[in-house]
Amino acid sequence: MCDKRVSARMKGKVYKTVVRPAMLYGLETVALRKRQEAELEVAETKMLRFSLNEYIRGTAHVRCFGDKVREARLRWFGHVQRRDSEHIGRRMLRLELPGRRPRGRPKRRFMDVVKEDMKLVGVREEEAEDRVRWRQMIHCGDP
Repeated sequence: MCDKRVSARMKGKVYKTVVRPAMLYGLETVALRKRQEAELEVAETKMLRFSLNEYIRGTAHVRCFGDKVREARLRWFGHVQRRDSEHIGRRMLRLELPGRRPRGRPKRRFMDVVKEDMKLVGVREEEAEDRVRWRQMIHCGDP
């Protein structure tokens, strides 16, 4: 990855097919805090800087890591929304536990994060039923 003879575009392709999927694995179901997302962003930048040692995002044609996490989260949410209403995954998204929540600042729940993401992208829950259109709307492809 740090060989000067390999082009920046090729290093970007290797990064997108090997490194990024390893970092994204399992994050579509996690409600990341802002700090955790920033730490992942820093780790990604360090890896890109190590391999490229120049202007990072433009030469490797790599998108921001937070955008890709948001896309994966919304893609998984759309998949669950298209299941039948009795499916366990769909019921768990709407589950409200009995009793009161503990004192203090509430923890970020998955649905809270998904709603923030949908508001940021500009989509609604009802639009998840059309898979092709949903994928087009949430897609934030690499340049």
